[in-house]
Amino acid sequence: MGRTPLLIPLALAALAAGSALAQQPIRPLPKVGSCPLGYYSSGSYCVPSSGGNTRGAIEKSGNSCPLGWYSSSGYCVKSR
Repeated sequence: MGRTPLLIPLALAALAAGSALAQQPIRPLPKVGSCPLGYYSSGSYCVPSSGGNTRGAIEKSGNSCPLGWYSSSGYCVKSR
């Protein structure tokens, strides 16, 4: 029971962070290796593909992505 009170605020903080990330506009990203799914390389950036189907992406920090995101190259891409 000692860990339960600490886990609840951490879980809520993770959900809030994922929600804030989901509302970010889709924009070019600094290129880190190859571009994520739905983006193409243009100079030192990964640019969203035209067609309106591109999902938001963020640079991956660590080995995992936030809840509701999946890993693609060195990025995390928003799930549907």
